Amino acid sequence: MAAHNTILIIHDNPDLYLQSLTSQFPDSTIQVARNDLELSEKMAGQQPEILFSMRCDGISSKAQTAAAQKSCVKWIQVAGAGFDHIGDLDRLACKITTCAGVLSKFQAETVMGAMLNLNFGFFRYQQQQQKQIYRKLPWRSLEGQKLLLIGFGHIGRAVAIKARQFGMHITAIRSRLVDTPDADAVCTSDKLLSLLPETDFVSLHLPYNEKTHHFFSLEMLRAMKKSAYLINTARGGVIDEDALITALQEEQIAGAYIDVFNEEPLSQENPLWQLDNLLISPHYCDAVEDWQERFAAFFADNLQKWLAGNALQNVIKE
Repeated sequence: MAAHNTILIIHDNPDLYLQSLTSQFPDSTIQVARNDLELSEKMAGQQPEILFSMRCDGISSKAQTAAAQKSCVKWIQVAGAGFDHIGDLDRLACKITTCAGVLSKFQAETVMGAMLNLNFGFFRYQQQQQKQIYRKLPWRSLEGQKLLLIGFGHIGRAVAIKARQFGMHITAIRSRLVDTPDADAVCTSDKLLSLLPETDFVSLHLPYNEKTHHFFSLEMLRAMKKSAYLINTARGGVIDEDALITALQEEQIAGAYIDVFNEEPLSQENPLWQLDNLLISPHYCDAVEDWQERFAAFFADNLQKWLAGNALQNVIKE
């Protein structure tokens, strides 16, 4: 494989790692697209063979999808585990790799933080504090409580490892029945409706695609017990958001922590803002302080392999 490549970084804020990449690969031409217009112009003018694609607010998914479909592109390194922003993989002719696993332990840390918050009622005490109410709220330990992980890739396993340290009982939902030491039980999704009534925490870790669109439905929310909590740090589209709003408004479940939404940023008119049994964060649960540099370091390692003609890490499409 030729040593020289034209690389396009698709990101509205690449300054934290751009110099490092440029110095590591002096024989490659590295360009940057910080918005939709620049992306369109660079794809037309530079004809890059390699895309380093960051999902970000400054560049639309529509523009990223259009870039990914260009015939000049031979390889796309997605900066993250999710790749729905580059469109339908079946319509792409290039190799695709992800950064799955790079930030898994940090996302798992946030999920555990949310469970601790919801379980003890820290958010309730915050609400009481604002009203100067001094009232004790009942709670029970996470030890022995049942955690259902829907999706058991890098992130699901990382959550399981941390949850086990608290003595939780862990059931993993996977597409195939493969035993794992990180879960007490492994089931397929056809068992969900029978598992939900006995579950204390449900945490979603599914990729978003046509098959998982509104996967967690009103029927599933109604199957949960009223004392249970729901956590979604995957993608907004895997939950029927209208059904979630109804379930929280009517207290069909005790509460939820949601980091991802159908529309991002979340509009001020969205009823989710008004729910006092919901914790919200702005699609940032795994964004540890140096997350951008960590993705860039993974890309650099894969780029070294690409230039040497070696197998890439985290290939999801050949």
